[in-house]
This record gives sequence, structure tokens and C-alpha cells, in this order.
Amino acid sequence: MIDKAAPTARGLRHSLRTPLNHVIGYGEMILEEIDPAAMPTRTCVAQLLANARELVKFIQGSFATAGDPLSVDDILECQINMRPRLWQLRHDVSQLQSLAPAFEQDVAKISSAVDSLIAFADQGLDAFAQFSYSGLTATEEQSEGLHGRMLVVDDSPANREILRRHLERQGYGVTTASDGRQSLELMGTQKFDLVLLDVLMPVLDGFEVLKRMKASPELRTMPVVMISALDESSSVVRCIQMGAEDYLMKPFDPVLLSARIGASLEKKRLRDEEKERAEDLQRAVDELGRTKDQLLVQEKLASLGALTAGIAHEIKNPLNFITNFATSSLDLIQELREELVAGDAAGAADLLPQLEQYLGKIDEHGKRADRIVRSMLLHSRGKSGERELIDLNNLLSDWMNLAYHGMRSQNREFNVQLIKAFQPDLGKVSGVPQDLSRVFLNVITNACYAAYERKKAEGEPFRPAVTVSTMRRDSKVEIRIRDNGTGIPVDILAKIFNPFFTTKPAGSGSGLGLSISQDIIVQGHQGTISAASEPGQFTEFTVTLPGEGGG
Repeated sequence: MIDKAAPTARGLRHSLRTPLNHVIGYGEMILEEIDPAAMPTRTCVAQLLANARELVKFIQGSFATAGDPLSVDDILECQINMRPRLWQLRHDVSQLQSLAPAFEQDVAKISSAVDSLIAFADQGLDAFAQFSYSGLTATEEQSEGLHGRMLVVDDSPANREILRRHLERQGYGVTTASDGRQSLELMGTQKFDLVLLDVLMPVLDGFEVLKRMKASPELRTMPVVMISALDESSSVVRCIQMGAEDYLMKPFDPVLLSARIGASLEKKRLRDEEKERAEDLQRAVDELGRTKDQLLVQEKLASLGALTAGIAHEIKNPLNFITNFATSSLDLIQELREELVAGDAAGAADLLPQLEQYLGKIDEHGKRADRIVRSMLLHSRGKSGERELIDLNNLLSDWMNLAYHGMRSQNREFNVQLIKAFQPDLGKVSGVPQDLSRVFLNVITNACYAAYERKKAEGEPFRPAVTVSTMRRDSKVEIRIRDNGTGIPVDILAKIFNPFFTTKPAGSGSGLGLSISQDIIVQGHQGTISAASEPGQFTEFTVTLPGEGGG
């Protein structure tokens, strides 16, 4: 218990307070359990506790400013001053032994603790260090409770027993550990609501156990209340800085012990509730993401269905050209063969430029058909594709036509003038074609819808129109999509990019189109998208993208 070669003020103060803590701890338990009507016994216990607490104050005051290590005179002065106080304690114990036979075991532990202190006062450090009392024979315990499970970690069996009994009276289940290493092993295999951890222990002290707990993902949130006979502010600060919930000094006030544990458990409950709410929120976010993905797939399939007629129309034109030019090419080849058979090399040479022109047209319209098919295949895929250099004018032209014919296939009366105002030398942009085509299809379709709705409302002579223009501005490319439709009210204009917001009738849209378009342009292509409108006059969407090599 004490370093006999060079005792320090801190070490001796801790060692002397340990048996006093046992006197106070067992005395308080007797006081709690004794019949309130047994006044002589209660008075005796109260006197014992008062004298023990006065002795704690004396020991604290005697070594508060003493140097380290202690001198022989320091220790001798402490022994002399302790003797009368200890004999008073011995008198209290003797009275208690005769008054409280029902508490024989607890009184015996109090008596052994007092005897150890008397051994120090009478015989010095050697006798005190070697003294053994019955408080050291307390057995390991594990119990279950209704209010939670506590782990008590202390190298003193008596300390563990006192804490266990206090906690069990408060309705807690208690498991005990005699050193830091054992406590970590228990925490690795069992679940506890709170740990009461002694500071000074062999094997691993409380500081090291606390450090390892806070470094462990599994243990870092478990609340820890440090317990110690040390009342140094530096120890308190160190423990709190390391993550302990609280710090309790021995001997414990049972009311204070209950309040501090209750407060620590309440903080844990609030943290657990906050964590559970965060997990619920994350699950809701994940579910919303899955729902959004499902709606996006459904919207893609719906748009493909609506564009079927437009696709057929757009592919039919280049296929007609290919067929016609292929037939003409076959005719030219026949003429070329006849000229060669007749030996007219000059006539054969005259036919070659025309054949070359026909083949060029076949290649041009074949590529156009391939571009349309490839765009639709990419549009139908769930995942984003690879970035490439894109001819925006071609992309916009294709999707304007597809959107128009797709809507016309659903309503033969639908008719909107499409105006293309493309800058010829626009250059290319780096982007993901299917993602950008999704944006333009959505905005152009909305524009066509708005223009036609105004036509239905106003009738003749109104002429619905959608204008798509492109322009290079320094290092950026600007795309404007303008309709002369019904316009968007100011209060609604601020919400159009919000997920699931739509002004269309139920079943006509998911409300995700513009939200996804904004994500594609802003996050996926480092561009911007905005909208301006005057109700009853027009709506114009403006998209800017980094030019070739940008983004």
C-alpha cells in the first residue's frame, strides 16, 4: 500500500484515506438499513461517521502542502496527531459491536479498517503496509437490476463491495472487476450502461483504461465515472479532458452518488436517442434515395415510351435518304460498268464524283441514324456514362425533334414552332451526352407543353413557339431555351428546382425532372442553370457549361 523507502504526501494521503473510506462506506450502509426506531444504535453510527469524516479532513489538511517525499518528522507528527482521533473511532466501534449484533460482518470490516489505521499511528509504516483486515476478503459479485448494468472497477475488494451494495439498492445490476485489464476484457464480452472506474490500480490504472476505451469505436460512447480517494484538481481535470462523464471522490455520499450516476445515464440516454434519430433519418434519406432512383427509372421509361413515335420519325428520314442514295449509287455503278466495257474511260471518270457524293450522303445519314439510336440507348441506362467532347448543336437539334414528335404522337393536334438559333462555330463541350440530353429533353418538353397550353387557352391567332439558341461567351457555352407559353408565377418560380415539386396535373410528372437537371448541370458538369419568367408571356431557361477542355 505504501512505498516504505520514500513515502510521498500523495501516496500516504491516499493509503490512509482508503481504510477511512471503508469505515464511512460500511457505516452509511448500516445507517440505511438499521431500524429508524433504534435510536441509540443510529446515534452511535452517526457519531462514528462524524469522527471518521473529521479524520479525513485532518489527513487532507496535514499533507495538503507537505513536500515529496515526506520526511520522518512529517510522518511522526501525523502519527502523534492521529492517535486521539483513532482511539475515539475505536471507542465508537466497540459501542457499535454491542449495539448492532445484526450487522456483525459490516462492523467487523469497520473494526479491521480502524485497526489498520491504529497500527500506522502506533507502529509506523511497516506495520501499516503489512496489515491485513477482513475488508480484503470480499468476494467478486455479479447481479442483475431493473435500471441498468454497472461495471465497478477497483483494486480494493471492500471498495467494490460498498459500491456494489449501494448500486444494488438503487436497482442496478452490478459486475465487478479488480483491475483495469480485467475490466477491458469484461467490456469486450458484455454490455454495460456505465462504468465506475478507480484511478489508482495495479496492472492498468484508470487513466490508461479510460484512454483505451475512448480509442475504441465499440467502447467510446460508454459513460465513465472516475472514482478515487485522490481529491487533486489536476486528476479531476485530466479525467474530464480524457472523456469521463464525472469524477467522484471517496468516501461517497450515497445521495450524491445516486444523483451523479442518474445524470450520467440521462446524458447517455439522450445521446442514444440522438444517435437513434440520426440513424432513423439516415434510413429515411436512404429510402428516399431508393424511391428517387425508382421514380427516375420510371420517368425514363415513360419518356422513352412517349418518344417512340419521335424516334421512329427521326430514324425514318435518314433511312429514306440512305435507301434512295443507295439505289442511285447502284444505278451509277451499272452505268460505270457499261462505260468501262465500252472503253470510254473519260465517261467513267465523269460518273465518279457523283457516286462519291451519293456515298457521302449515305455515310452522313447513317451516322445521324446511329447517333439517334445511340442517344436513346444511353438515355435508357440507369448509370451515368463517360465524359466526351460533344457537339451541342447536333445534340440539341436531335432532342428538339425527338421531343416535338414524341408529343405530337400522343396528340395529333399538337403543333409548336421550333426555332433553332445555333452559333455555327460554337465548338464542343466536355460532358456526358446522355446526362445532358436528359436535361435538354426535360426542359424542351416542358417548354413545348407550356406553349401549347397557352395555345389551347387563347386559340387563334396565337402561335406557340420554342426557341433554342446557343452562344459562346469567353470560355463558356450558353444555351437558352425560351417558350412563349403561360409563364411561371414568381412564388412558384423559386420552387421549380425543388425535388418532387410540379405544377402539372397528378400523374403527369414526378416533379424530379428539374431537380435532377440541376444536379446534372451544377454538380456533374460544373455549370449553371436558371430560369426567368413573366406570367402570361414567356419562360426562359439558361444553361451555361464550360467550353471545350473545361469542367
